[in-house]
Formats: sequence, C-alpha cells, structure tokens
Amino acid sequence: MRIDELFKQFADIKFQADKLLKSECADHDAVKRFAVYAEEIRHFLIEMQLSEELLLLVNDIHKINPDVEPKCSFGVKFLGVLTFGISKRRFIQKKRKAYFLFHVRNTRDQYIYLNLLLKEM
Repeated sequence: MRIDELFKQFADIKFQADKLLKSECADHDAVKRFAVYAEEIRHFLIEMQLSEELLLLVNDIHKINPDVEPKCSFGVKFLGVLTFGISKRRFIQKKRKAYFLFHVRNTRDQYIYLNLLLKEM
C-alpha cells in the first residue's frame, strides 16, 4: 500500500466513524464492519514499518469487540427477574452502546492523529 492510498483510508475510516457516531452505533453489522476495517488499516500500518513512534501509536489502537456482552450485577439480574427481563435487556443495550461509542470515537481520534503525524513527516 502506498502513502496516498493510506491517506484515503484514513479519510474513509473517519467518515465511517462519524456516520456510526451520528447513528449512535445502532447497527450491529455496521459496527462489525468498522471494527474489521480499522483492524485491516492497523495491520497495514504495522507492515509498512514507518517509524518506531508511529508503531507505538498503532499498537495502542484497541480492537473493537462487536460481540461484547457487559456483565450484570446481582441487582440488575434481580430487577430483571422482577420485570421479566426488560430492565436487564435495557441495561445491556445501554452498556453496549456506551462501549461502542467510546471505542469508535477513540479509534477515529487515534487514526486522525496518525494521519496528522504522517502528513508532518
């Protein structure tokens, strides 16, 4: 992969992340595609071996687990039993949404920073 193609992929991943953040990570398939795409770009950057500083930043990018299942406390489980599972389902949905929003935003910001560092080189 060439540098100009890499800059296009940085712009593309930023666009996809912004689209996901506007939809508040509602589509599980879109989050899964974003996670795979971000991981592909990460592998390309590792293979390019540009500099040690960039390699450290690339290694700091965390993988997004699209199949994350948050842990429920005893209180949430008990309340779920009383409400026939509705409150537990809502709790899990809110935790997954928060996880996806945080990691998509974090991944986008890290790739933007890498883009700026590569442009300065």
